[in-house]
Amino acid sequence: MRRYMYYYLLYVLFVIIAAPKGLSAEVLSDDVTKSTLLIKKVIEVYGGQNIIDDTRSFHASGKIEALMRDDRGTYDLYFRRDRKLRVETKYRHASEVRILNGSRGYRSTDSDPLEEVFGPKYFSMLYQYKHVDILHELSVGAFDVRYDGKSIVNGSSVEVLKLKDKEGIMMDIFIDEKDYYILKVTGYFSADNKKMELSSELSDFRKVGNSVFPFQITNYAGGMKIARTTIEKYSINPELRDSLFEAPVIQSL
Repeated sequence: MRRYMYYYLLYVLFVIIAAPKGLSAEVLSDDVTKSTLLIKKVIEVYGGQNIIDDTRSFHASGKIEALMRDDRGTYDLYFRRDRKLRVETKYRHASEVRILNGSRGYRSTDSDPLEEVFGPKYFSMLYQYKHVDILHELSVGAFDVRYDGKSIVNGSSVEVLKLKDKEGIMMDIFIDEKDYYILKVTGYFSADNKKMELSSELSDFRKVGNSVFPFQITNYAGGMKIARTTIEKYSINPELRDSLFEAPVIQSL
């Protein structure tokens, strides 16, 4: 009898320990399958692997509204896949130029010269570059991906993927369950021991050439709506000279 109880207790203990492990593996496998299928559908709806790969640069131009200070102006974004990004905003009462060139970032306001930036100002540029290039990064498997369930973005049901790249940049993408467009991208980073969050909501998707681009972008910082951009034109694969992404060298006296 004692021996029977001994083996029975061992069996119960095995079931208690093993069952959660088996369940976790099953759930993990299911999540990986969901993530893989979602990414495949996203790549297809945006034109496919070859079209995404071939979009090595673009220029987007339009109008921007600064919601926090009630100002409006023009917007130009220049992207090149070799980690180069330039964003120019010209409002009625202010202007700004932001440049990401490799691992360095520069910023200029109004008529001030470009100065190198660090911390949150640099990471905001890096986030924007990675956001702009996210389709290519997804297509080449540059992220560790984790399925994070379902949510709602502006009334649309979405599925959420959590991404992390080799640099440790963490982003969430919110994928429309119906059309498989990316309706929202959120980036997370830390600066000065503070966690920061930047988001972009995307809408008004239209075909440009053989791919698809959003023509309406709403930006958030820390959950607060800060700007709304309306793109009027995309130019695909323009020749963007190196000097467009370079800061002038300041000579020492």
